[in-house]
Parts: sequence; C-alpha cells; structure tokens
Amino acid sequence: MSRPGHNRAASLLPIITMTLVGHTAAAAPGDPLPRAKPESVGMSSARLAAMGEFFSRETERDAAAGYAILVARDGKLIYSTAVGMQDRERAIPMSLDTRFRIFSMTKPVTSVAVLMLYEEGKLQLDDPVSRYLPAFAQSRVVVGVDDAGKPRTEPVKRPITVRQLLTHTSGLGYGPGYDTTSPLAAEWGAFSLYGPQTADEKIRRLAALPLYFEPGSNWRYSYATDVLGHLVEVVSGMPFAQFLQKRLFDPLGMTRTGFFVSEADAGRVATIYRRNAAGKLEPLRGPFAAPPTAPPPFISGGGGLLSTAGDYLRFAQMLADKGRFEGRQYLSPVTVELMTSQQVPDTAMGKAYGDTWRGLGFGLGVSPVIDFRHVPQANRDGDYTWPGVMDTNWMVSPSTGIVAIVLAQVARGADGQANRTYQDMHNQVYQAVLEP
Repeated sequence: MSRPGHNRAASLLPIITMTLVGHTAAAAPGDPLPRAKPESVGMSSARLAAMGEFFSRETERDAAAGYAILVARDGKLIYSTAVGMQDRERAIPMSLDTRFRIFSMTKPVTSVAVLMLYEEGKLQLDDPVSRYLPAFAQSRVVVGVDDAGKPRTEPVKRPITVRQLLTHTSGLGYGPGYDTTSPLAAEWGAFSLYGPQTADEKIRRLAALPLYFEPGSNWRYSYATDVLGHLVEVVSGMPFAQFLQKRLFDPLGMTRTGFFVSEADAGRVATIYRRNAAGKLEPLRGPFAAPPTAPPPFISGGGGLLSTAGDYLRFAQMLADKGRFEGRQYLSPVTVELMTSQQVPDTAMGKAYGDTWRGLGFGLGVSPVIDFRHVPQANRDGDYTWPGVMDTNWMVSPSTGIVAIVLAQVARGADGQANRTYQDMHNQVYQAVLEP
C-alpha cells in the first residue's frame, strides 16, 4: 500500500548509502519482509541512519550492550541494523540473528492463540474460566485484614472470565517484587510457577490464592496470561508450545522462536545485563542467566519465549495487516480490531502506573494509545504494543503503517533506573517520518 505523494517526496531527497547493516533496497537472505527504499514509503534514509547512530551512542554510554533494530512500513522492510555487542565479555557482536528473552512480549502471542480458539467457537470471551479450569470455581477475594494483620477473604461475587484474563482485570497478582505493601504481598510474593509440580498443580495453587479485587472491578498486571497459556492447552487438547508451533510459528516462518534453544544456538542468546549501583552494566549472574537449552519446568504464556527481531517483526506485521500474512489469515480483521482496542476504563493505566501512562489503555493483550497528548514518547492514537521487562520493544502504528522492533537485554539494576528504550524507539522511528 502506498500513500499519495510518496514519489514526489522520494524525488526531493537523496538516497544515502550507509555503512550500517541493511540500508539498501536489495533483499538480503533471511530478511523477514520484502525490502523497499525508505523514501518510497515516506520515510527518510538519512534519519533512519541517525536512529542507528543514536542507539550506537547508547551502547557507548552504557544504556545497553547492544541493540537489534528493524523498521518496516506498508509491509516493506526499510531499515535494519545491529549495533553494539551481544556479549561484551566474550566479544560477540550483536546481530539480527541474536536470540533475546522477550519476556512479556510473549503475552500478545498467547493472546492471539486464545483469540484463534475464540474464533473457532471453542470458547467465548465472557465464559467463566472455571468452565475450562475448575480450580477457579472456588476463587476468593480479599476484603480486609484480621486483628493479626492476616487477609480476610470471601467468595467472589462474579467468576473470572476469559476476557478479564486477557485484560488483566481478573484480580490475580504477580510474583516477587510486584507487591511489597498490601496484605497479599507475602502470599503472591512466595508463589512461583517454577518447581517440580506439573502445570495443572501450579495453576491449581495459583487459583487458590486470594484475589486483589472483585473480577472486572480494577486493573492489575498479573499471572493472567500464564493462566491463558494453560487454558489454550486444555481447550485445544494440545500442549501449549506445540499449539504455538503448529498454528503460529511454523506458518509465520518464525523459525527462531520458542521456549528454549538448541545447544547449537546457545551461543546466539544475548547476555542479560544489569546496571550496578554506579549505573554501569554488568552481566546478570546465576542459573536464570544461562541460555535455556531444555524445555522449562513451566511453559510460560506470560513471559517464556525467546525470539529474534526478524521473527517478531513477522508476528507484528501479521497484526498490522489485520490478521493476514503472506496469503494466510490468522485472525479476522474484526478480531484484531477487538484485540487492539481499549477494553478497560480510560483511567486504569494512569491509576496503576502514574501520569505518564494516562494516555495508554489496554486491550486483549496489548496496550493501545488512547490519547497521544498524554504519553511521554512520540505516538499516534491507535498505536499499540506490549514490551518485555528486559528491554525488548515493538510497536505497530495502524494510522501510519509503521511496524518497528528494537531489542536489547537489560534488567533494571541496583540503581533502580528504568530502561529508556521504549520511549527512544518511538521517538527515533517517528523522527524519520516524511509523510505521516
């Protein structure tokens, strides 16, 4: 799809040859999308190159060890580069083939899987989750504390629904670090999806924990999408990882995406860094930091996937193209619109995270921009995303046709400084636009 005037814009701007990876219009082996010159789709070659230079400087100031960057417009790849290092200590450069732990970028993938089953009539969004996972039939909600400070609970008035899991309005909580002050902090902080128990046992233990609020009455980020991953397994009759492989990864050509990597690919997994108290990057240590070369004890629909920039671009482009990719329809355009539209009260995100989130909403697994005037980064209303905690980022802009991926691998460190790449990605992509 082209837009009026793009040829005129192309004639006014020179095509500048860059030294960074992938700035020519010729397709390279392994490109996730067909290539086009930026000016042919209303973007600036020079300004996209400046984006790469910006992130290269970010590595020099220790914001991240390296970045993998892809920008597409109208279904065409117009910019790709990798800057910095995948592993500084072993002197491995960052590449577009680097595997990243994408953490919560897993959630939109799981949400698509649920919506595929919804389209097939195998579940309805407002079905009680207990219809498929009976442990949730006994859900209880906190209503206060007793004289000893212990939570007092009572049965919920309304059951948790599939839609409430998709929108994080179920009342479920998250694990260590997400709550340190409420009466439920100890119980939810002690819960883990890892360990020797089966997935069924873990979900039963999770379902037995008290809810923070009556289902549907508030918004709280939670293990909800992990429950949805198990729901996909139960409803489809197929292991969750197998469902994703068969229904999404294989047909989308996401050949480097999964819940673990082979021994041969372990050296392609980006090192996780953290900032120390002085603000300097250092490798994250411990078993968690090792590349996963075997299936994990729990297949996490909320945060378990590893992927590459190119693989995730294909997934994001499918959503941008209203559920269709390379001639195959994965979701109806109507369902994609439902998924990416506001589903919670307009005040929910600001209430949860503060004023900088006032312009953001939440749909069925992604966060759409509902008022671009109240977000700290460049955005347009209707843009959507949901990033990963280790600094993995993506965006789809329906109004401009832009899809972008910027992946790094940095945990919030001892200095408490948040990763800035989410804002930088949007700002750097939009500064390169010639025709909005």
